Amino acid sequence: MNIYEDVDLEEKLEEISDLVGQLLLDMLLVSLRKISSEHQIYSEFAETRAPQPKRTKPF
Repeated sequence: MNIYEDVDLEEKLEEISDLVGQLLLDMLLVSLRKISSEHQIYSEFAETRAPQPKRTKPF
């Protein structure tokens, strides 16, 4: 059977390309969420490690 004779070939290829596109977008979303989470954790850690200014009495 010749694949070019398959009537549903174009529909199958379109469906596959849509699914691959959704997969890539899902992977990108998961990566961005992970980056955001790690950035927040690092920022909180950096705040706790930052030197605190010495408080002196103004008068």
